[in-house]
Amino acid sequence: MNPDSRRNTLVKSESSHNWHLLISIGLLLFSAFTLLNYHNQYRVAYEPSIPPKNTPEPIEPAATVEQFSDRLFSYIDLEIIEYGLTTGLILKKQNIIDDVTIKVPIDLPMTQVNLAVTLAAQNLGGEVLYAVEDENNNNVKMQIGFQGTHTTTITLQEYSKKRSTGTISVIIDSINTVNQIISRMCKIQQPLILTLASDNSSMRSGLEHCGHSIQLYSPSLDSLKSLATIIDHVDDREIIEEKLWDLGKLAGQAGSIAVLAHPRVNTLLALEAVLPRLERRGNQFTSNPAGK
Repeated sequence: MNPDSRRNTLVKSESSHNWHLLISIGLLLFSAFTLLNYHNQYRVAYEPSIPPKNTPEPIEPAATVEQFSDRLFSYIDLEIIEYGLTTGLILKKQNIIDDVTIKVPIDLPMTQVNLAVTLAAQNLGGEVLYAVEDENNNNVKMQIGFQGTHTTTITLQEYSKKRSTGTISVIIDSINTVNQIISRMCKIQQPLILTLASDNSSMRSGLEHCGHSIQLYSPSLDSLKSLATIIDHVDDREIIEEKLWDLGKLAGQAGSIAVLAHPRVNTLLALEAVLPRLERRGNQFTSNPAGK
């Protein structure tokens, strides 16, 4: 082989090697791009796993008259305190027929407490044997029993003072997608203020049937958010619930408060658990705190 022929062969071989290298680099870059794109799509489409709403475990009914009497005597406090009454408004005497007097604050409908007592008795397997309202002093006397035996007399007595309650505004901040969390938040019965990170047709469409107030940035909203207390700095359900209870007490002292939260699973679960109970205790929720 002459030198020129050998030189040509080497040049072709080196050129062929370069093309293979370029093709390999191209395939590597394409694979990396495809993987990155898949990762981004997965991250955007990711839906967090949300456990179902907590349902309270059913109370085991009493088996005997004595068991019913003892359980109702202890259980009635827990049921009534849920309506914002303190233990000082529940007077109890245990005897052959137990006697319980419940002082009902003037802002709490007597019928609501009547229903709470009735359900408490029924949950334990008992019933209301007799109830009569004294129209002169707005008292209600109820005879509670088990299998026809009278065990407890409960008197609902009108009380002149109101419960310690306030108005609460709950702001869910920086919503950038309508996912399962937001869909569940839309089902919360207490009014919320949902603030969007940006305005676009897909989010508006996803929130079309949401009963809460949907808001974008405004000076009045920004002013309210600056006064609000963030409840989910720590993304932990128990801590968020404790914060909500503390703020519920503060609402009773201050008259009104604003709460700032974010669209997270633990925040959702805490709101579902605590807001109905705060409302039952007499607090009001508003999505229009400025009254505009």
